[in-house]
Amino acid sequence: MLGDIGHSPRMCYHARSFSEKGWQVELCGYVEEQVPDFIAEDPNIIVHALPTLTLQGNKRSIIFLVKKVLFQVSAIIAQLWELRGSNYMLIQNPPSIPILPIAVFYRLSGCKLIIDWHNLAYSIMQLKFNGNFYHPVVLASYVIEYIFGKFATYNLTVTEAMKEYLVNSFGLNPKRCVVLYDRPATQFKPLTESESRTKLLDSEFIRDMIPEGFNVENGDKIIVTSTSFTPDEDISILIGALKIYDNSYENLDKSLPKILCFVTGKGPMKERYVKDVEEHDWQHVYVKFVWLKSEDYPRLLQLCDYGVSLHKSSSGLDLPMKILDMYGSGIPVIAYNYPVLGELVKYNENGLKFLDRRELHESLIFAMKDPELYKKLKQGALKESQTRWNSSWQSAMQELKLIA
Repeated sequence: MLGDIGHSPRMCYHARSFSEKGWQVELCGYVEEQVPDFIAEDPNIIVHALPTLTLQGNKRSIIFLVKKVLFQVSAIIAQLWELRGSNYMLIQNPPSIPILPIAVFYRLSGCKLIIDWHNLAYSIMQLKFNGNFYHPVVLASYVIEYIFGKFATYNLTVTEAMKEYLVNSFGLNPKRCVVLYDRPATQFKPLTESESRTKLLDSEFIRDMIPEGFNVENGDKIIVTSTSFTPDEDISILIGALKIYDNSYENLDKSLPKILCFVTGKGPMKERYVKDVEEHDWQHVYVKFVWLKSEDYPRLLQLCDYGVSLHKSSSGLDLPMKILDMYGSGIPVIAYNYPVLGELVKYNENGLKFLDRRELHESLIFAMKDPELYKKLKQGALKESQTRWNSSWQSAMQELKLIA
């Protein structure tokens, strides 16, 4: 994967699942943060850290991007040469450049290629270039996916809609293309009846971030969103909705519970949103930007009443992994709505949906004040939490006849 191993859960789950079937797994990717314990401690998994090219200064130039691609190409080829003789190569897409063409040529060594389509690379690039499909970078990405995607031995997709698109638009063989929905890993689980939420709130990893006077026992609510601070997740919608909620308390309804909102993650637009939050005079809402260890994020989700997803999907064909983590932890979600989201979020059953900050604000009002609604959505989330990765993965691999 051309991403940080510690923050590529789906690929890590693949590695562990193959390992549990007795396969020897060579997991290649960047190691920017700590590799998850279940990967590092698995004797069947060997982690290969790809080298990185450091940006000098803050400005990305065309020359640097060309250097980066050439550096990646040489690093990937060197790694694959070391691992020649492998039976299968599983890659995540996106990105498609430069890994997809290299992977296809690597098939000449006798290795079979599996592409796991998380999304469409060209749609992400199109978003970066203001929706211009005819930008040279967008066109190049589309052509690479369209041509080289056909050479995969097997294909996995995250939704039925994506499978249908790839079959109809890219000409993939439907018999070699299988849907494998994202599912939460075992570390994402609801609090049990014997576990104390209050005690967990007093844990070292979170204790200092609880504002003075904030008390869940008195009905105050905790919400969370996870983001990479990129254009396909507009955090300003959430911040704007929370500002309206804050004003609603001051001017309309003093019975509204306080909200503590955790925003986890990092990315290129983070400082802009941090500044916006710091400059606002909050009265009844607290917004905390946090970057957590991989083992602390599941613990944070257990503490929350609701999760918020702002993922818009550049292609309109993928589903947010963050929602699966939230369901795995037994918390209902309030999610930005787009057509394929219905494959995961059932309105008024396991979550709520919105299209703008006003609708998100209304959803927050209902979610915070209506205990019967919370009870209903909580039950839906707990039901969803029972479906796990291993069963879905095994079913998909059996369909492709990769395992018995």
